[in-house]
Amino acid sequence: MNAIIGIAVKDVKTFFRERGTVFWTIAFPVMILLLFTAIFGREIPFNAKIGVVDYDHDPSGISASIMSGLNGTGIFTVMNFTNKTEAMNELTASRVRAVITIPEGFAQNLTSPDPVPAQVLMAVDNTSPDTAQLVRGGINAFFTNFYKTLKPNYTEPVTVTEEASVVGQKIGYKENIVPGMLTYPLLFSSMVVSTGAIVYEREKGTLKKIRASPAGPINVLLGKTLAALFQTAISIIIMSVLAVVLLGPKLNWNLPLLIPILFLGSMNGIALGLIISCIGRSPQEASNAATTMGIVLQFFTGMYFPIEYLPDYLQQFGRFIPMTYAAQALRDIMIRNATVSDLLLPIGTLAIAAVILYAVGILLYKRWVEKE
Repeated sequence: MNAIIGIAVKDVKTFFRERGTVFWTIAFPVMILLLFTAIFGREIPFNAKIGVVDYDHDPSGISASIMSGLNGTGIFTVMNFTNKTEAMNELTASRVRAVITIPEGFAQNLTSPDPVPAQVLMAVDNTSPDTAQLVRGGINAFFTNFYKTLKPNYTEPVTVTEEASVVGQKIGYKENIVPGMLTYPLLFSSMVVSTGAIVYEREKGTLKKIRASPAGPINVLLGKTLAALFQTAISIIIMSVLAVVLLGPKLNWNLPLLIPILFLGSMNGIALGLIISCIGRSPQEASNAATTMGIVLQFFTGMYFPIEYLPDYLQQFGRFIPMTYAAQALRDIMIRNATVSDLLLPIGTLAIAAVILYAVGILLYKRWVEKE
């Protein structure tokens, strides 16, 4: 028993001597709790952009009241469109989550003393089932309450008629989750592998041998990068095959478009892992840092739930994370059948971010080699 206690005490003392390990051990639960509180602890769970096309142009101001009321819910941010084609293009690109069309004569029917049905048209982006359900329910509830306010007797409510989906078929949870799952190796496999590949060289004391070898430190770094890419590719392939076999999602597996996104996303993860590895003072500290960052960053990338679920300030932060663009690009390719022209922004963003992060990693690595 004394031997067991002695070993435990020794390990606890070692733990407290490594300040970085102590920091990440404390930081992980604190960051997770703060994120859950910020995301799910609000009265209004998220904010979605919706488009409104007003063909009524009534002088009574009812259409304006509808748009003002939708904005006032806190759930919706209204974008006004004069052309329905433009609005539907924004919906197809998921820049708005729904389009409401107010037809001509709507206000007249709504205010008529005779019971004339008043109808609005609604088209919803079904590529995210959870968001679509919230948006659909929110719009229906708004028009019900709007009519109650306008006519307290509440006899003939406004009819909200849903138009055909902007996607060929309604997207299920399986189709929605698989692109997010493929982002997972970009964060964890690539980052954790590259973190361990460098920091363990210092732990094993092989750095002097590396410096004396003909290969040179930079060649060693590039070799480890290729090895990390290979291991990440294995994770992606296994996950893709299992997803097809076990889930059978109806997705567009456009490999000529998917491969560049997955490659650039992996390079971002590897570069980030390289930076962590050069900063970490021990394998345990670097591993804890990589794991914590990977788990935290998945909240910001839209891997599992839309970025609209985040508060505005966290959404802004998420747009600075390269993996956000990788996750969205994968979803656009596999669900929306995106073309090369649709992917210029995410490809450019991922490429620039990879170059910057990898350059920073190389500088830190060279400084680390010189210090040893």
